[in-house]
Amino acid sequence: MAVPGSHHLVRGSGLGAVRGLSTAALLRLAGALVVALAGMTLLAGWATDSSLAWFAWLGIGAVAGLLAGSARATLLVAPAAVLVYPACALLGRSGTPVQPMPEAWAALVLVGGIVTAAGFAVGAAVAERRVGRTAVAAVLVGLVGVAAWGGYSGYIGSNEVLVASTSWPHCDTPMSRFGWTYEAINYDPADDARLAAAPGGLENCASQGAKAGSAVVAQDGLGIAAWYIPAGSGASATAPTIVISPGWKSNKTEVLKYAPFFHQRFNLVLVDLRNEGRSGGSMSTFGYNERMDVRAVVDWLERTKHPSWIGAMGNSMGAATVLGEAAGDPRIRALILDSMHAKFMDSFADGAASERNLPGLPTAWAIVGLSWLRSGVDIPAVDPVRTIAALGDRPVLLIHGTNDILDTVDHAAKPNYASAQAAGVPVTIQYCEGGTHGKLVDKCPAQWQAWVDQFLAGIPELKAAGG
Repeated sequence: MAVPGSHHLVRGSGLGAVRGLSTAALLRLAGALVVALAGMTLLAGWATDSSLAWFAWLGIGAVAGLLAGSARATLLVAPAAVLVYPACALLGRSGTPVQPMPEAWAALVLVGGIVTAAGFAVGAAVAERRVGRTAVAAVLVGLVGVAAWGGYSGYIGSNEVLVASTSWPHCDTPMSRFGWTYEAINYDPADDARLAAAPGGLENCASQGAKAGSAVVAQDGLGIAAWYIPAGSGASATAPTIVISPGWKSNKTEVLKYAPFFHQRFNLVLVDLRNEGRSGGSMSTFGYNERMDVRAVVDWLERTKHPSWIGAMGNSMGAATVLGEAAGDPRIRALILDSMHAKFMDSFADGAASERNLPGLPTAWAIVGLSWLRSGVDIPAVDPVRTIAALGDRPVLLIHGTNDILDTVDHAAKPNYASAQAAGVPVTIQYCEGGTHGKLVDKCPAQWQAWVDQFLAGIPELKAAGG
C-alpha cells in the first residue's frame, strides 16, 4: 500500500526500499527514524529502571511506525538501536548510574530495539490498515525479545546470586581490630597469623585463609568456620550468647563492626556462612541452605559452651538466614534484624532498577526462576515476610534505613513489620534516617546502640538468664 503522498515502495531492502519515494515520503521515513532513535535514547538513558519500559518501547515503535506508514520500513529500528549507546554517551548517561554493567545494558538496548521494532510493525500495520497477521507477527516478535531478555538476565542474575563470592577484602580478627581474645572455631588459629604476615596484611587479603575443618559441619556436610568472642565483662561461657550472621558476599570480618554493640554484656559467635570466608561450599542460596550453617553453630554452642540464652543478629541476607533458622529452631530466643528484605523477588527487582538501571520485571522473575532451576531450592520459601510469622512469642527488632534503595522501606521493612504484627509476634521497628543498605551502624551508631539496648532490656527471659 502506498504511503500517502508518495509512490509505491519497491520490493527489496536497503537502499532499494526507498527508491521511487517522493520527498514527502522520505521525510516521513527520516522522521520515523528520528522518533525511534530519540525515544529509545531517552528511555535507555533515563527510564530503563522501570518495568514499564517494555510498554514504552512498544509505544515508541508504534508512533514511529504510524509516521512511516509502511511495515517494510521496520528495519529503520536497527540503525536507531545501534545509535542509542553512543547517543546516551554524548548525553552523559551510561544507563548504569551506580554499578557499571555495560554488557547487560547493551543487551537490554538490543532487546529494547526488538520490542520497538515490534511496536513499529504494529503502528505501520495500522497506518496501512492491514493489522491482521502483521500485528500478530509483531506481537510474537516482541514477546521473543522479552523472553530473550529474561533468559539472559536470569542466567547472569542467578549466577551472581548463587556463585557470589566474598567481596570484602579484609581478614582482620577480633584481636587485630579490637584487641579482644577469641577462639577460632573449626580452623587453625595459626592461619590468622599467616594471613597477617602475607603481602597486603589483614587489610588487603589475597584469600580468607584455609577452609574450615570437620569439627563444625552443616547437615549437608559443609565445614563452617566462626569466631567465639568471650564477653568483655568476663561472664562465663554459660552466660547469654548472641550469634551474628553476615550478609550476601560478606563474612565474619565484615560483621565485626556489630560486635562492639554487644561485646561487654554478651558472649558472641560471628559465623562465616557457606561460600563465604573460611566456610565450605561454592554456592549461596540467599538464606535457604545457610540456615543449616547457623544451626551447626548453635549446635556447637550448646555442645561446648552451654549458654543459658541464645539470641541472633543478622545483616541483610544474614538477617534472613537467622530468621529462617529461628522459625524452626526454638533455641534462638530473640532476633535483631538489620536491612532485611521481605521477598527475594522484590529485593532483586529493586536491586536491578536501583543499581543497574534495568527493569525490575521480568528481570527478577527470571532470576528467581533460574536460581531455582540451578540450585534445586525454592529461595522464596524462606522469604522473611513468611518466616517472621512463625516466631510465636519470641521478640524481634527490625532496623531499617530510610534511604535503602536495595530493600526499600515499602517493599521490605513495612511488609515484615505487618506480617509479624498480624501473627502476634512481639515486634519493634526502628528507622535510621538517611541510612543505606547494611550501613546503619555507620550512619546511626548511637541510635543503633540505644535501640538494641532498649530491646534487650525489655526481654524478661534474658534477665532471668543473667543477661
